[in-house]
Order: sequence, then structure tokens, then C-alpha cells
Amino acid sequence: MSFTLINLERARGRGRLFGLADAEILIEGISLTVQGIRVIYEPDGSLLVQPPRFRHPDGHWLEAVVLPPELAAAIAAEVLQRFRDSPIR
Repeated sequence: MSFTLINLERARGRGRLFGLADAEILIEGISLTVQGIRVIYEPDGSLLVQPPRFRHPDGHWLEAVVLPPELAAAIAAEVLQRFRDSPIR
């Protein structure tokens, strides 16, 4: 299993939303694309990476894609590093 970030986009003027990312995950020759990985500002000014999500009819948010914790952490770390290191649009 491997992943590649295929899109990073800053979101200016969108409240707490700092940016969005998309990742391609390759599992035994099968490619999956995860779109809408969110990077948001925390109240203390730090950044948090959240998986794509949707609002359940009862009002709470659910993850649209549930990844194994190790993979989710690796993608989050790469997303944060890429946003910090590159002058993204």
C-alpha cells in the first residue's frame, strides 16, 4: 500500500478552512482517490488535518472515508508538511 498527494489547494477567506488536499491510495494495483482532505485552523492557531466528511441527517459529522489509523496519520503528516514547505496557490 502506498499513497501520493495529487492536489493541494489553499482556501483563503473560508473561515477556519486553510486548505484542501486529495490523495491517491494504491492497494495491490488498485487505485483509490480520496478527495476533500481538510486542513483547518485550530483555535490555538495550529493546523489540523481532517478526513473528508459529511453531515448526518441528525446533524453530526461523519467521516466519508475511514482509513486505518496508520495510513490516516501518514497522509495527515504528509499533507501538513507539503502545506508548510511549498508555496501553494
